[in-house]
Amino acid sequence: DHGCDWSSDVCSSDLEELPSEEFEYLELVTIAETMDFSIIPIVKSILDSGEIRYFIKGEMIRSIAVLNNIMEIQVPIEDVQKAKGLLKDLNIK
Repeated sequence: DHGCDWSSDVCSSDLEELPSEEFEYLELVTIAETMDFSIIPIVKSILDSGEIRYFIKGEMIRSIAVLNNIMEIQVPIEDVQKAKGLLKDLNIK
Protein backbone atom coordinates (compact mmCIF):
# COMPACT_ATOMS: atom_id res chain seq x y z
CA ASP A 1 0.00 0.00 0.00
CA HIS A 2 1.52 3.27 -1.14
CA GLY A 3 -1.38 5.47 -0.10
CA CYS A 4 -0.79 9.09 0.72
CA ASP A 5 -2.10 11.27 3.48
CA TRP A 6 -2.05 14.63 1.75
CA SER A 7 -2.87 16.50 4.95
CA SER A 8 0.56 15.69 6.36
CA ASP A 9 2.62 15.67 3.12
CA VAL A 10 3.76 12.14 3.95
CA CYS A 11 3.37 9.07 1.74
CA SER A 12 3.83 5.66 3.25
CA SER A 13 6.36 4.84 0.55
CA ASP A 14 8.44 7.89 1.59
CA LEU A 15 8.62 6.87 5.24
CA GLU A 16 11.06 4.10 4.36
CA GLU A 17 13.63 6.79 3.59
CA LEU A 18 13.72 8.04 7.18
CA PRO A 19 16.80 6.87 9.07
CA SER A 20 15.00 5.10 11.90
CA GLU A 21 11.67 4.79 13.63
CA GLU A 22 12.56 7.06 16.52
CA PHE A 23 13.16 9.82 13.98
CA GLU A 24 9.40 10.33 13.78
CA TYR A 25 9.27 11.20 17.46
CA LEU A 26 12.05 13.77 17.42
CA GLU A 27 11.04 17.39 17.64
CA LEU A 28 11.86 18.76 14.19
CA VAL A 29 12.49 22.45 13.61
CA THR A 30 12.33 24.21 10.24
CA ILE A 31 15.67 25.94 9.75
CA ALA A 32 15.18 27.12 6.17
CA GLU A 33 12.67 27.24 3.34
CA THR A 34 13.26 27.17 -0.38
CA MET A 35 11.35 26.81 -3.62
CA ASP A 36 14.52 25.82 -5.49
CA PHE A 37 14.55 22.06 -6.10
CA SER A 38 18.14 22.23 -7.35
CA ILE A 39 19.48 23.28 -3.94
CA ILE A 40 17.99 20.31 -2.07
CA PRO A 41 20.68 17.76 -3.07
CA ILE A 42 23.33 20.25 -1.91
CA VAL A 43 21.56 20.73 1.43
CA LYS A 44 21.29 16.95 1.87
CA SER A 45 24.97 16.45 1.08
CA ILE A 46 26.05 19.13 3.58
CA LEU A 47 23.82 17.80 6.35
CA ASP A 48 24.92 14.22 5.63
CA SER A 49 28.57 15.25 5.92
CA GLY A 50 27.77 16.89 9.25
CA GLU A 51 25.98 13.72 10.37
CA ILE A 52 22.77 15.67 10.96
CA ARG A 53 19.47 13.92 10.41
CA TYR A 54 16.97 15.93 8.40
CA PHE A 55 13.58 15.87 6.74
CA ILE A 56 12.64 17.92 3.68
CA LYS A 57 8.96 18.70 4.13
CA GLY A 58 7.21 19.19 0.80
CA GLU A 59 9.96 17.57 -1.27
CA MET A 60 7.65 14.85 -2.56
CA ILE A 61 5.16 17.32 -4.03
CA ARG A 62 6.38 17.90 -7.55
CA SER A 63 3.13 18.15 -9.45
CA ILE A 64 2.50 20.89 -11.98
CA ALA A 65 -0.43 22.03 -9.85
CA VAL A 66 1.97 23.10 -7.09
CA LEU A 67 4.17 25.67 -8.80
CA ASN A 68 4.97 27.63 -5.68
CA ASN A 69 5.83 24.64 -3.53
CA ILE A 70 7.88 25.73 -0.55
CA MET A 71 10.10 23.01 0.87
CA GLU A 72 11.02 23.21 4.52
CA ILE A 73 14.38 21.90 5.67
CA GLN A 74 13.81 20.39 9.11
CA VAL A 75 16.33 19.07 11.64
CA PRO A 76 16.07 17.81 15.22
CA ILE A 77 15.92 20.70 17.69
CA GLU A 78 19.30 19.82 19.23
CA ASP A 79 21.01 20.14 15.82
CA VAL A 80 19.54 23.52 14.81
CA GLN A 81 22.63 25.66 15.47
CA LYS A 82 25.03 23.17 13.90
CA ALA A 83 22.84 22.76 10.81
CA LYS A 84 22.40 26.52 10.38
CA GLY A 85 26.15 26.92 10.64
CA LEU A 86 26.77 24.29 7.96
CA LEU A 87 24.20 25.83 5.61
CA LYS A 88 25.08 29.49 6.20
CA ASP A 89 26.97 29.80 2.92
CA LEU A 90 23.91 28.77 0.91
CA ASN A 91 21.58 31.67 0.30
CA ILE A 92 18.52 30.13 1.94
CA LYS A 93 16.62 31.36 4.96
